[in-house]
Amino acid sequence: MEAALTTLLTGDARVKLLAGTKVHWVRAPQETVPPYAVLQVISSRDDYHSQGPSGLTDARVQIDAYAGTYLAAKRLSDAILAVLSGYRGIVSGVRLQGGFVDNRRDFPASSSGDVMPLFRRSADIIIWHSSL
Repeated sequence: MEAALTTLLTGDARVKLLAGTKVHWVRAPQETVPPYAVLQVISSRDDYHSQGPSGLTDARVQIDAYAGTYLAAKRLSDAILAVLSGYRGIVSGVRLQGGFVDNRRDFPASSSGDVMPLFRRSADIIIWHSSL
């Protein structure tokens, strides 16, 4: 699922305009220049029905958009959510069954002692998916 989301996001014109290909999982490389996004799976559950596993998994993915201004972080977050929200299709061998935005949060991304203070917009989205 991670490769599928990366492919989907880095192939979107609006996300590419705002962050290029700077979509990373778990953490960004140390010298990454903002704006950029960091995604991580917060939780993941396999789905079951009365006959056993359904083959579907739901993953809560946290998306953190970082930028030098609040509005730039919000724009990147909104662009990413626009791509993933409700998306259905097959990408990189994964069947994406739908993305459902759960919540959004604003944070200062750095402490007052940091050389380059950043803004962070965080959002959680539930991604239903299955392997082909």
